[in-house]
Amino acid sequence: MNKMTLAVPLAIGSLLLGTTACGKSKALRTAELYQTATCACGDAACVAAAAATFSDHAPDMAKAKSGEADAIMKATLAGAACAAKLSKPTVESRDGAP
Repeated sequence: MNKMTLAVPLAIGSLLLGTTACGKSKALRTAELYQTATCACGDAACVAAAAATFSDHAPDMAKAKSGEADAIMKATLAGAACAAKLSKPTVESRDGAP
């Protein structure tokens, strides 16, 4: 009986996760993947590759669901902010001067 009690919530949770992921358009999934990939980058080449992949899927943006525009914009801007952090030059001090 104890196994059954645990199995039901796990099954329901799995179903909800699967349904939620399937409910997103390809455009939103692409924007979220861009954000994740860009924010995981450590150099400009990685950011360029993430941006290239994102731009390859630009036609998907035209197929976005009407209610997803804000989420797509948020993910895209977050990815761009991560890319901008990597592109800022670092200032190194010389002789202890800032």
